[in-house]
Amino acid sequence: MSNCDVHIYQRTILYCTQHDKIICELRLSNTHKNCKCIISIDQAAKGVKNGTALADIKSRMENLSKMFHELLKCQTNNAVIFDKQRDDILEKIYTGKQQTNTDLNEIKDELNKQYQTTKQKMDEAKQNTHKRHQSVQTWIHELSSVESLSNEVNLFQTIKVLDKNIHKEETDICNQSKHYKIEINPIVKKNLPNVFQFMGKISITEEQMQIVEVHHNLQVHVPKSKDDDYQRTHSFLTSVFGLDVEIEKCCFISEERLLLFGGKTPHIFVCGYDGTVVCTVELEHKPKDVAIIDSKQAIITVMKKGFQILDLISFTLGKCIKASKHGCSGVTSRNGQIWTHDVFRTIDQIDISGNILRSITTKDCINNIVIDNNGNLYYNQFPHDYNDIYRMTRDGHVSLFFGHSDLRRPWGIDVDDKDDLIMLGAVENGPLVDMDIAVTHFETRIN
Repeated sequence: MSNCDVHIYQRTILYCTQHDKIICELRLSNTHKNCKCIISIDQAAKGVKNGTALADIKSRMENLSKMFHELLKCQTNNAVIFDKQRDDILEKIYTGKQQTNTDLNEIKDELNKQYQTTKQKMDEAKQNTHKRHQSVQTWIHELSSVESLSNEVNLFQTIKVLDKNIHKEETDICNQSKHYKIEINPIVKKNLPNVFQFMGKISITEEQMQIVEVHHNLQVHVPKSKDDDYQRTHSFLTSVFGLDVEIEKCCFISEERLLLFGGKTPHIFVCGYDGTVVCTVELEHKPKDVAIIDSKQAIITVMKKGFQILDLISFTLGKCIKASKHGCSGVTSRNGQIWTHDVFRTIDQIDISGNILRSITTKDCINNIVIDNNGNLYYNQFPHDYNDIYRMTRDGHVSLFFGHSDLRRPWGIDVDDKDDLIMLGAVENGPLVDMDIAVTHFETRIN
């Protein structure tokens, strides 16, 4: 027998079925003094070898072991791929360096080739310019001599000859006045070598591995007894209907489908137990509750306006029918019986036309009611902070039916044809964000 995790010197000898916790006597007198379902640990453990908790924990451990095995395989494979990715990049860098060196050598060779060719042309032009400059100096000297020693005829003849020569040099000197510049021009983008297109910054990304599915729901351990057997079978987040959708109520329909809705928008959602959405029904008014009358009809309450009938084949709505004077808040139906309740602690049995057949006044403010095959009513209290589910028998006797630490603020409840109870509410330690809530199906035999 283990010690208490709070009072380390106390033995855990008791079990609180309401909060699913093994406790010592000190915790009983402190934090669990108001709990109604405290039993001995021997009584709680009775039949555990043949119960669902043992099989469930074995299955989850086996699944977790497979997950770790798969994760190791994925991590090993990723390490190999990661090394190869680095080697591939290094190879590209090496090849790029080789290609770059080759390209740069070609540019250098082309530079030297063009330099030598142009340099030779520049030297030849310079020599030619020097030669012509000397010719002009000679012409200047000759003209000066002729001007001082010869007659006007010789001077005139000399001028004419020099005019022709000078005109030719004046014309040619403009053609010879060339300026050479050496530079390297950027490569046009489409002609870039592959190495330059590859160059960039190194980055490492982190992504989630795709491994086998993990069943991460917390275990719901409830002692197996002759009359009661609890086991979670399905769970999904209501975000499948949209990020801003809040689900408050639900009920079973045929073919393992659910009707769900929230009180803030005039819509009803039809989906499977796994959350797969079948369709969305737009309503005339914001709904308050819904219940199945038979395989073809459902009843939807709309508070002061009463209720409407929904055709489950065509998903069309009937007109509003007002029953009690305070309107209809919650509703349930089974075996031809339809029960509604208002906000003033009154439960009414009505017919499909809105006639009141029977009325019951309760001491609790009721949030939602459901009825089983035996005519027993189940309800949760308002406000939502109450976590318990109560049962009212046909003779009016009320008792605690279900209380569990895994269930928080149950908005809605319903019973299917097999007397399985569904509870809609937040799950402790679940992956919930903001106003998201989880649909949790507890398979509960209540016959």
